[in-house]
Amino acid sequence: MHDIIFAKNIIDLLKEKAAGHCHQRITVNITLGPFTHVTEQSLRSAFALLNEEAGFKGVFLNIRKNKARIKCNKCKVSSDINAPINTCPLCGADDFELINNEEFIIDSLEIE
Repeated sequence: MHDIIFAKNIIDLLKEKAAGHCHQRITVNITLGPFTHVTEQSLRSAFALLNEEAGFKGVFLNIRKNKARIKCNKCKVSSDINAPINTCPLCGADDFELINNEEFIIDSLEIE
């Protein structure tokens, strides 16, 4: 379901920024958050489905997956993590902040 919402956000941005412009190619640079359940393939499929009606030509989705990162409030160290955790992997404290926790970010739109 999130993949459809994310794809709609891309279409809405294209309608706002690219409609009426002459272009050969549009690149949409996207970052998926570390804990989102949306895959690159499901986002591409949802976008293709919604874009059939919108009719944008030459759109390329450049999708990257963000790493999960925490910052410990005790030892002040930032660390990449591979899975949800309860304590800092370095000092064992349970007082930390999750960084890079946005599920979906449109980083930029390149119209050529």
